[in-house]
Amino acid sequence: GKANFTCNVALVNSVKYIQYTLHYPYPLLISAMHMIFSWLACGIYVKFNVPSLREYTFIRYMKEVFPVAGMASLSIGCGNMALKYIFPSFHELLQQTSPAAQVLVCVLIYHQKYNLPTYLSMIPICGGAIMCSGGEVNFNAIGVFFSLTTVVTRALKNTMQSRLMTTSFTSIELLYVLAPANLFFFLTGSFLFEGVFEPVRQLISTPHALVAVLISALIACTYNLLAFKMLQVLSPVGAMVVHTLKTPATLVVSTLLFGNKIGFLQVVGFVTITVGVYYYKNYGKEIKPDEYQKINYKTGGDPDEFDLEMADRRESPRN
Repeated sequence: GKANFTCNVALVNSVKYIQYTLHYPYPLLISAMHMIFSWLACGIYVKFNVPSLREYTFIRYMKEVFPVAGMASLSIGCGNMALKYIFPSFHELLQQTSPAAQVLVCVLIYHQKYNLPTYLSMIPICGGAIMCSGGEVNFNAIGVFFSLTTVVTRALKNTMQSRLMTTSFTSIELLYVLAPANLFFFLTGSFLFEGVFEPVRQLISTPHALVAVLISALIACTYNLLAFKMLQVLSPVGAMVVHTLKTPATLVVSTLLFGNKIGFLQVVGFVTITVGVYYYKNYGKEIKPDEYQKINYKTGGDPDEFDLEMADRRESPRN
C-alpha cells in the first residue's frame, strides 16, 4: 500500500517535472515510453503467474479490445497533456470528480438507474471542483479541458473495460493485452501532433530528460503492478484510504517541487469534494432493472450496493 501510494504521487509529479522543469514538452511520447515499460513488466508477470492467456483472433481483438485501448489511451494521453498546462495539484483536484463522471456515463449512455443519494452527492463533488478552479492561481483553460476530458474518458474506459472483463481477462491480463494497442495510439498521436523526429532527437540529445523519462517509465510500470498487488492484500476500504490520501500528498509535493500556491478556496473545494465522495460511497446505490421494479411496486426496499469507484479499482489501475 505504501509503495503504491508513493509511486502514484511520484508518477504524476514526474511527468510535470519532465515537461515544466526539464522543458521536454512531448507528453504523448512520454506516455508511449510508460506503456513500453508497463507492457514489458506485465509480460514478465503474465509469463510466470498466468498459466494460459486467452487467445484472440485479429478480428475479435479489433472489435473487443481495440476500442477499450483507444479510450484508455485517450484518457492517459489527455492526463499527460493536462500536465503540460496546469500543475499536478490542480489536476489532481479535478480528478476527484471521477465518481460524478462515472455516474453520468452510466446514466446517459448505459441507461442505468441510481437512488437519490447518488445524485445528491454529485452536488458537492461538482461544486467543489468549481471552487478548486476558482481558487487556482495558475488557471489555464486548455489544461482544465484536458484534465476534465481525462475524467470523462476514464469513466467510459472503465465501463467498457468492466464489460470486457466479465468474460475474458483478469485485470493484469487485460493491461498486458491492451498495451500493444495503447502503444499504437500513443505513437500515432505523437507522430501526428508532436513530430516524427524532433521528440526523439531532443530526448537523445538531452541526457537529463532521457534519464528522467526512463525513471518516470519505471515508476509507471511499478505503479501498475503494485496496483494489482495492493488490491490483493488490502480491503476495498484500505484501497480507498490510499487513494484518498494521494490527493493531499500530491498537493504538498507539487507545491514543494514547482512552487505553485494552494489557495484557501481550493482547500475548501477539496474538503467539499471529499464529503461528496464519502456520501456517494456510503449511501449511493445502483438500482438494477429487477430491483427497480421491486422497489417501486413491491417491498420498497433498497437494492444491494454496487460501488462504481471500487469496482474500477478492483478491475484496473488508474493511469
